[in-house]
Amino acid sequence: MSEVKVALLGFGTIGYGVYTNITNEQNTIQNVVKQTVKITGALIRDPHKERSIAKDILLTTDFHELLAKEKPDVVIEAMGGIEPTLTYIKDALNAGCHVISANKDLIARHGKDIEEIAKANNVFFAYEASVGGGIPLIRTIKELLQFNHIEQIEAILNGTSNFILSYMRSEKASFEDALEIAKAKGYAEPDPTNDVEGYDPFYKAMVLSNLMYGAQPHWEDVFVEGISKVKTDELLLAETLGFRLKQFVSINDALQVSVGLHFVDNTHPLYGVEGVDNAIRFKAKTLGFLTLQGPGAGANATSSAIIEDLVSFYTKEKVVPEVPKQTRVPENAERPTSTYTLLFTREDCCEKLVDILQENGAILQRASSPYGSALLYKTHGTPTYQLLAQYAEDVALYSAHVTNEQLYTRTKEVISTI
Repeated sequence: MSEVKVALLGFGTIGYGVYTNITNEQNTIQNVVKQTVKITGALIRDPHKERSIAKDILLTTDFHELLAKEKPDVVIEAMGGIEPTLTYIKDALNAGCHVISANKDLIARHGKDIEEIAKANNVFFAYEASVGGGIPLIRTIKELLQFNHIEQIEAILNGTSNFILSYMRSEKASFEDALEIAKAKGYAEPDPTNDVEGYDPFYKAMVLSNLMYGAQPHWEDVFVEGISKVKTDELLLAETLGFRLKQFVSINDALQVSVGLHFVDNTHPLYGVEGVDNAIRFKAKTLGFLTLQGPGAGANATSSAIIEDLVSFYTKEKVVPEVPKQTRVPENAERPTSTYTLLFTREDCCEKLVDILQENGAILQRASSPYGSALLYKTHGTPTYQLLAQYAEDVALYSAHVTNEQLYTRTKEVISTI
């Protein structure tokens, strides 16, 4: 039986997960691809560190030795970062190796150039694991694009943030305590900045924008909001109104992209997406709505997506549809705005604010709890944050856009919180 030789760039959590799953599921993979899959080597940083790996596998700190000693058919990049990772990927493609990567930062910046190099060398570059964890998201989009036009998506694309928000609400925990639990479970990195400040889902949004529309908006014009300033009391108070807070990636075919915090009620398909799960809701021209959900964090979710890419190289013809090229990239994108506002305030301020708001709109819902007071309010003209600017120290405002499908979105409108 012929053999598929695989080299790993990086042998940390993801690299080891790929090695373990390929080793443990060798018979299953062999039955599908009709070949033996053999890991021939791994690029490592510390040659003195003890590792649980077969003795016949080359461990080296020299990338060129990894390619030269036993040329791999497939290189799996699991080291992260931009350089020297980008150079290694290009060298592997130019050497005639297929490449698989989970590096959303690198792919967001250089994915189109990498795909051109792969095409020129008649090899494949795959990146299913870069977005959506274990959800077959990239593959689904490529298949949809063969006929459908994707008009917009709403997605939860960071399992760490989703876990933290879920844990804060369900356990009445602080952000700091929830983050420590996420680290202990292996869902958050030692430096969690990319996850909790929204950069990770931003990079994923850029990957999807390129894939779906062939272009990206200007990065500096994309509204990005993390979760580090979310208060537990806000989550618990919103729950009394029937809302849950999610961090959404929103993308549409006008290249309008945002990463923001959204309140959704139980009519929304992503309301019940909890823990480390990711989910995405497509709106396609012919198909209509489609929702996918699955694990979005952890070594198994990522390694599963990587191995699916590996298997796909040897089981079917790769169909990569040409995506439409946008000629207009919107500039000076504004934050999402809405005539609906979810307002949080202290109980002693509530009556005063009600009087002001009733002169300019309609209060749809009101709730009081040990965590404070909340109003769901519809503006008739002047934006709520302008009406209440003088009370910025006493209130926190959140817009809650309501579409025909009763989907609620939320973005921050003022500077201060309770």
